[in-house]
Amino acid sequence: MRKRQLIILGVVVGLSLVGLIFLQGRYLQTAFTLRKTQFDFAINKSLDEVIAQVEEQDAKNEREAKSREEQEHKIRYREQKQPLRSAILNRPVLEWSERGQSEDDFLWQKNPALMSSIHKAQQGVKDRLGSDFSLQLTKIEPEKSVEDRIRDIDLKTRLEKCLRENGIQSDFEFAVKEDDRFLITSSSFLNHPSQLTYNKPFVFGGVKSQAGLFVVFPDKLQQRSSVWLVLPSCIITLLLVLCFVFCLIVIIRQKKLSVIKNDFINNMTHEFKTPIATISLASQMMKDGAVQQTPESIDHIAGIIRDESKRLTYQVEKVLQTALFTEKRMKLKLKNVSLNEIVESMLIQFSLRVEDKGGQLTGHLDADRDEIYADEVHLTNVVSNLLDNALKYCIRVPEINVYTRNREDEIIISVIDNGIGIAAKEQKLIFERFYRVSTGNLHDVKGFGLGLSYVKTIVEAHGGQIVVESALDKGSRFDVILPLESKKQKVKRTLFF
Repeated sequence: MRKRQLIILGVVVGLSLVGLIFLQGRYLQTAFTLRKTQFDFAINKSLDEVIAQVEEQDAKNEREAKSREEQEHKIRYREQKQPLRSAILNRPVLEWSERGQSEDDFLWQKNPALMSSIHKAQQGVKDRLGSDFSLQLTKIEPEKSVEDRIRDIDLKTRLEKCLRENGIQSDFEFAVKEDDRFLITSSSFLNHPSQLTYNKPFVFGGVKSQAGLFVVFPDKLQQRSSVWLVLPSCIITLLLVLCFVFCLIVIIRQKKLSVIKNDFINNMTHEFKTPIATISLASQMMKDGAVQQTPESIDHIAGIIRDESKRLTYQVEKVLQTALFTEKRMKLKLKNVSLNEIVESMLIQFSLRVEDKGGQLTGHLDADRDEIYADEVHLTNVVSNLLDNALKYCIRVPEINVYTRNREDEIIISVIDNGIGIAAKEQKLIFERFYRVSTGNLHDVKGFGLGLSYVKTIVEAHGGQIVVESALDKGSRFDVILPLESKKQKVKRTLFF
């Protein structure tokens, strides 16, 4: 996939995800509003039902009280010999009653002003209705307070029943408040200030009271239910975004891997082409008789063919090693080995190559404790690869230093060169398979980009790590850090590449 197509795909899918998230947000907003409306409706309906029940109960209590009072009044009226006198003396409010007797002088003596008013009212009624009426005083009980009206009513039970019938399962606290005074409160009402507070005024005899019923939900039912409403959608959207990001990363990595593999194939073709061409030319010279068939010339041409064949065999082994990395697994053969001895043997092996270029290879084996439990062959290859890279990537007279030293329970092998160096942006990529530091269009550096990947795998399999410090045109430093835990060291016996 081309870079432009990849960008277009990313933009299109990204915009689609943004649109999906926007639509999800609008849907969730609508659903939240609907949920809140339903919740508010259920609460208000429950409160209305409770208020209606309280009003009905209060009206019932009023009827029963009035009925009892009428019964008591009839009983008292029958027992009293002077009902009018008793009424006047004991009842402060006027009541109409038909009677057929005149007033007593005793009443005039007790309250002449009141009797004068009664006579005037009685005369006015008589003039209008043509009947003889007397005015009788009755005592009317004062209006009952809200607290008296709801004292015997179990508000909590009624509230709980109505809320459950309307689908509200959350715990609640309630209170009855008149003006700024709380008449009744549940145990924790004042300890739970919340925005989810609902109230309705009491109604007695069809008239709204100054007192109201307040209900609060401490556990914030609406918020909890909204979270459960939003959570699945958010999880699905997040999974879609993560899948898109993952796919995009995989595509980008595959593209990079494709480019690296193409470079690998081109480099491999070049590496194979040179020895094949040399062998073909040498054999053609021998066949055509272009050179004299002397023992010296034949030996020289045979040497060329032998050297190029070895070079070709080496390249083929590298390709086979690549197949080993990708398709097979490798088992480590662990034993106690001395790192100083391994480094020393590699120094001897590479010294001739360095001296051939007029350079200098120096070893500083300062590690007092150098024995570790490891695979000797693979660790030897690690040191060999690092020295080989230090020599290959040097365009001036090579100066290579190798150090071993101890740090606490670790041993560190450092390879320092004065080569071309590695740019900061490439230092994290050099340990990837097939990746090679760019050297322009020159093919003077041989290899397939597998050495450092192999080094990193082996070092980490032995419980260690590799660290690189480098700068362009200033050389590089590779530190291989391995733990010193002889025979108890935890290593991966089987490596998967």
